[in-house]
Amino acid sequence: MNEGGEARRERGVKRAEPAVSRPVQAARYWWQRLLHNLPQKFLALLLAFLLWFVATEDRRANIQQNYDVALDVRDTTGGNEKRAVSGLNPASVRVTLSGSRQRLGAINASDIEAYIDVTDLPDGEFSRTVRVVGPDGTHSLKVVPTVAQGRIDAELSRTQPVRLSVGNPPSDSVPRYILSPSQVTVSGTSQLVNTVERVVTVPVTLSQGEQVETRLLALGAQGEVVNVRLSPASITVARIDAGTLPIRSVPVKLSTPPGDLVITSSNIEPATVRLIGPADALAKISSVTAPLAYRPGSFSAQPSFSLPDGVRALDRVTVQVTVQPK
Repeated sequence: MNEGGEARRERGVKRAEPAVSRPVQAARYWWQRLLHNLPQKFLALLLAFLLWFVATEDRRANIQQNYDVALDVRDTTGGNEKRAVSGLNPASVRVTLSGSRQRLGAINASDIEAYIDVTDLPDGEFSRTVRVVGPDGTHSLKVVPTVAQGRIDAELSRTQPVRLSVGNPPSDSVPRYILSPSQVTVSGTSQLVNTVERVVTVPVTLSQGEQVETRLLALGAQGEVVNVRLSPASITVARIDAGTLPIRSVPVKLSTPPGDLVITSSNIEPATVRLIGPADALAKISSVTAPLAYRPGSFSAQPSFSLPDGVRALDRVTVQVTVQPK
């Protein structure tokens, strides 16, 4: 009887459930949320991806774009002699790149390398294939032209004085200038350096006490610009004269011909000349004499005047005369 009663009591007692932790409950909750309407969620994600793919197709599509790129020359030839290239033709090439619209839109011509390599080529004329290196994310499709020509020569350097070129020189003073430095180094191929006749400043106009920095030009015999390197490429020009000087205009007279010759006609242009200098020296000058080396016949000359110290002529006089024997 006792055993039966105990069994009934055990059946009547409810067994306790094991406790479930909070993290497990949270994981079960989110897992159920994830699985809820899973086919519909997957379809929505697929549609969103397709819409993004279609909307960005234009940005991902490859396009072509042209760039005008300066041509560079590379020369790693060893040895003691320096070399230089002249007459490079062309100086720039047109490069066609392929890439995404976004990538090509962020590229400038300076980001592209276009060069020829003349390493170990002998001195003289050359013709080399142009090579192109585009930025990452692009592909070089075409370069025009594909070949460049030029000439390799030994590099020459020499020192040359600088000549000042003054624009609109003042007419009421005797300006004086200081150039710093007064000499520059001309470098380039021997063929080009040997054609440089003079190095000049670009025209400058300065007031008293003013100074400016001005660039330089290398000129050939006919006044053409020669493409060489100048070091430095610019100099400082300073005007150092103290002040103005008075000007006086006086007539021009011809010197007396020899006794056996006579002047039959003459023309002096201009008939008066402007003199500049100290006031006391100008006050003593009433005219200037044009010295001529007379001879029978007609001739013209641009005489130089004999003037006191500190006085100079601002005008260049041309004389035309006809001379006959007496």
